[in-house]
Amino acid sequence: MDLRSDGRVQVSSWPTREQYARPVGDPVELVWPLTDDDLTDLRWYLEQYLEVPTGVYEERGARIAGLLPSWGEQIFTAVFPAGPARDAYVAARAQGGPVEMVFLSSSAQQLGRPWELMTFPGRGVPVVLDDVAVSRSLTGAGMAKVVDVPGSRLRVLMVISRPQGTDDVGYQMIARPLLRRLEAVRGSVDLVVLRPPTLDRLRDVLAEAQEAGKPFQVVHFDGHGVFGQMPATGAGCGWGPVMYDAPGPQGMLAFEKPGGGSDLVDAGRVAQVLAGSKVPVVVLNACQSGQLGTRAGSQVEAAVATRLLKEGCASVVAMAYSVFAVAAAEFMTAFYERLFAGDRVTDAVTAGRAQLKFNDQRPSLKGMLPLADWMVPVLYTRSEAHFPDLYTAREPAPDVGDILTRIREEPKAGQGQGLDPVGEFVGRDADFYTLDTAARLQHVVVVHGPGGTGKTELAKAFGRWWRDTGGVEKPEWVLWHSFEPGVASFGLDGVITDIGLQVFGSQFALLDDAQRQSAVEELLTTRQLLLIWDNFESVREMPDPGRATPPLPQHEQDRMRDFLTRVAAGSGSAVVITSRTPETWLGPDVRRIPLGGLTSKDATAYADQILAPYPAAGPHRQTRAFADLMHWLDGHALSMRLTLPHLETTTAQHLLSGLQGTAALPVGGDEGTDGDRSTSLSASIAYSFRHLSPADQEALTILSLFHGVADADVLGIVSSLAETPERFRGRTAQDWAELLRRSAALGLLTSLGAWQFRIPPALPAHLAARWRTRAAGAHAGERDAALQALVLVYADFGAWLSGEIQRGNAQFALALIRYQQRMLGSMVASALSTGEWEEARSILQPLNSYWEMTGLAQEAQSWADRVLLAVEALDGAPPNVATPEGGLWVFVAGSQANRQVEAGKLDDAENTYRTILRALHDQASSSGQRHFIAVSYHQLGMVAQKRGGLREAEDWYRKSLSIREESRNLPGMASSYHQLGMVAQERGVLGEAEDWYRKSLSIEQELRIRPRMASSYHQLGVVAQERGRLGEAEDWYRKSLSIKEELRNLPGMASSYHQLGMVAQERGVLGEAEDWYRKSLSIEEELRNRPGVASSYHQLGVVAQERGRLGEAEDWYRKCLSIDEDLGNRPGMAITYAQLGLLAGAQDDSDTALPWVIKCVALFDEIPHPMTGPGPKYLRLLTALLGIEAVERAWQQQTGNPLPSTVRAYVLTPPPDPPTDTDTDAEETPS
Repeated sequence: MDLRSDGRVQVSSWPTREQYARPVGDPVELVWPLTDDDLTDLRWYLEQYLEVPTGVYEERGARIAGLLPSWGEQIFTAVFPAGPARDAYVAARAQGGPVEMVFLSSSAQQLGRPWELMTFPGRGVPVVLDDVAVSRSLTGAGMAKVVDVPGSRLRVLMVISRPQGTDDVGYQMIARPLLRRLEAVRGSVDLVVLRPPTLDRLRDVLAEAQEAGKPFQVVHFDGHGVFGQMPATGAGCGWGPVMYDAPGPQGMLAFEKPGGGSDLVDAGRVAQVLAGSKVPVVVLNACQSGQLGTRAGSQVEAAVATRLLKEGCASVVAMAYSVFAVAAAEFMTAFYERLFAGDRVTDAVTAGRAQLKFNDQRPSLKGMLPLADWMVPVLYTRSEAHFPDLYTAREPAPDVGDILTRIREEPKAGQGQGLDPVGEFVGRDADFYTLDTAARLQHVVVVHGPGGTGKTELAKAFGRWWRDTGGVEKPEWVLWHSFEPGVASFGLDGVITDIGLQVFGSQFALLDDAQRQSAVEELLTTRQLLLIWDNFESVREMPDPGRATPPLPQHEQDRMRDFLTRVAAGSGSAVVITSRTPETWLGPDVRRIPLGGLTSKDATAYADQILAPYPAAGPHRQTRAFADLMHWLDGHALSMRLTLPHLETTTAQHLLSGLQGTAALPVGGDEGTDGDRSTSLSASIAYSFRHLSPADQEALTILSLFHGVADADVLGIVSSLAETPERFRGRTAQDWAELLRRSAALGLLTSLGAWQFRIPPALPAHLAARWRTRAAGAHAGERDAALQALVLVYADFGAWLSGEIQRGNAQFALALIRYQQRMLGSMVASALSTGEWEEARSILQPLNSYWEMTGLAQEAQSWADRVLLAVEALDGAPPNVATPEGGLWVFVAGSQANRQVEAGKLDDAENTYRTILRALHDQASSSGQRHFIAVSYHQLGMVAQKRGGLREAEDWYRKSLSIREESRNLPGMASSYHQLGMVAQERGVLGEAEDWYRKSLSIEQELRIRPRMASSYHQLGVVAQERGRLGEAEDWYRKSLSIKEELRNLPGMASSYHQLGMVAQERGVLGEAEDWYRKSLSIEEELRNRPGVASSYHQLGVVAQERGRLGEAEDWYRKCLSIDEDLGNRPGMAITYAQLGLLAGAQDDSDTALPWVIKCVALFDEIPHPMTGPGPKYLRLLTALLGIEAVERAWQQQTGNPLPSTVRAYVLTPPPDPPTDTDTDAEETPS
């Protein structure tokens, strides 16, 4: 299939025994059937669906999965319409032999489409799963003969690049699950990890391997693929994703710099390095993951792959979407299996795809669910690679004697062993990255965190990782040592002896202590070993309370510290230490890595593993309570391992209540404190808890009421209230901070800074049980009193947070909310349950600001539904707004309407605002009532403005302003001034607009309301831009963006990126403009902000039009129009109609242009209306060109009405003379 540059496809047939391919029929127009919304849905289904497959997301995922066959048939029909091409396909299938489809193009955009979806109509099975191989190649590259690759062992070099460090947490390492599966492959595979992942190191390792006669046949890049800017060498070339050899943005791979950070390397340079060492096969897990829009995100893999082919790589196996690590490992295992069997790379890819279909279960919050990710792997090929010399053989079954001999000869478990996992190790990719980098560069690393977080299992998994991927010189040089109380070899001498005996053998015992230490230190300096020291807290910071092993004396502690300092200073080896404490006594040369819970994805995978033997738990996983339980468990490994199996006999809600301390936990498996602290939650907590004084233990029980995070300031206020039970009173915030620090030092809590501490999920239940025991019959009353005190304090805390946001300290306030949102939500729920309406509102207000700025509209809506259910009557009638519950209702309903405005649901928003206004007018006049009336007027003005009704909008704003000025509500006045400025700006009266914005900004700066300052800066930028002062506009936009990025205000950031794109576009720097628009589009798509998505589509269309790509421009405009028409966004529809008319005119097609322009002008009664942009002027021009009769006919056809007299008069009136500079200056000069 030749995907030609003229938009047509030529199908050719190439039977096996024929020398050349022959065309089948004439080229036909290729009309791509999937919209960008379809492609967005496809990407969401493959990459995000299983993260939260519940509620509306479950419905959306099922709907998209159901559409795949239809999409496949549409794609197939677009390539093989009825006629010669389809007949040739049917004939090829009828032969019964293998069939391969090869898509040829010079366009990475064309090659990057999901061709694997193709399905023969009526057959119901995609062709790639129906014995048809699909590959891609470059036009004109030619298909060379099969290349035989030498080597009896398959050697794979894995490049794992995470240049953003832990910010790359979403990127899973494919190598680790792949390692576990390679044992199933019938042959020998050497998987070596490139350390460090730099381009220079890649060149050196490939060259060294080739010189040693052990070349790598496969390089597997597991990291980022991006579009980066390359210097242009000439004019007139296209965008990188469209033409693989174009200047400008190019497909690039993100390596790391030697000292860290991203090193974007053009795929052509990478290909030259690979070609220099004759690497025939490249595997790309280089996922773009949404940093560009949907189109670019789906093309980056194609742009990189085509560049690699162009520079000589034989085959590139790429992942077109983010893929689950387990799925990628499944694919790669089957892929390598077929290479060993002698198959071509094409056939190996087909086998890997079939494995994904055969085993299509992927981890999700609801357990293993099917996912159609068989379409993700794609093959780009220049020539076929074949591995004829790979050694494949199954080992014969051993006889009984051999088995017994092997068991006898295996080393005994104990010191130097201990790497076997407890169950299958899951996740922790970000921690692996951090630990791998720290061990390589800083040599001594302390992994610390509360008991049960998984420190030991992480250290063991890391040891296996370095053992199996070349991190140490010899696999046996990963040495394990436990400092568990009761172990004899406890001090440095014991560690030294253990190392020496395992490495040097029995002769090491003949040396004296000084000689032994010298030999081991020289070994660690000159060679590459990995030492793992587990449970190190018992050495000094947390000695065994039972005194089974006494703490080390001071001089032994000094020896241990000095030894580690020398290892850190100049060693080729690494020491990984696990401890409940940071072990600060070891000094500053030690790297410390705090370990928290598993990520949500990892926790889901771990839950799948834990619950696999308990099928009766399945129904409990489908409930909302299970999601709440997982949220509470917070990825705490031991808590999950001991709690989740109870789902076989207990509901998720009961387990959650037990962990929160409000119900008894199920009996069995963890009662008491006498178990092993590595296998019992109670024993693990008790081990640390016993190191606190009795008074501290008593006070700490109040944390059983906290969700997720404890705050010393809050606790200090609670202690001062009369309502608080006596056992918690009398401590200042400083006292509480010191207690929480002591608890964190013992591994009971984790410090977050600013006197805030994370609470592990099992601790509240332990503390609640202790409180019940100590308080006996008084516990229920004490608990209610303490909870009431907490609600009061959190209401004050919420009011303070809202004030901080208003006063300009939003960044700090939002950071606190991010930590405290679970606790804040718990306090809202408590307040609602007891009818404390004013307190609920005070806590909800800052939460609502947080949800608004972070785009969490669904979270906000779920709480709105909960509040409205609590305060409205059964028939939905609102409460009396003069009451506390009425004030809560007004706030929540108004916030809901604001979200409706942002989503473009203007009718719904207007109805909500008018309902609020009616309720307010029914009440007696008061300052509070008039305040909310002013807010409602203001919001109704915004609805009118969004519809293009500028006069109506101004009336509402002035009514609101009148009330606000009367009450001297300065923030409200600033908001009214701002919106009046926008009305003036949309009318084109820029001087008046600037006056309003500056009046607004003056108040905002005085009150330091930084989010609103950012909005005023933004609008002053728009005014400057409309005046043609692009430098000034850019300055305003960047000032605005600086605040928005600081606050992580995603909607605001998208708006600033958009405007910076418009500045670049007006300067003629179209590549830069497109980059800004795509950054904006990426956020808008993430937030599912359809009006914002439409706006980005529109501007991308304008860029394409200015570049002369008129077909691409029309595609963008039509996608924009589809959203605007669906939302009823008349201003957006008008400007896009006008643009489509201008586009048709640019192609000398006035007959097509006229209906578009009429649709634009007819949207509003006024002509010219400010929202119609160039439409009216272009209609006047078309009237002069085509005649008034043509305009009258077209108007009647488009609207069903005769041409209005106002429009007739306008189009027949000659345009006025342009204003002079003096006139313009007079109009726009600020007063």
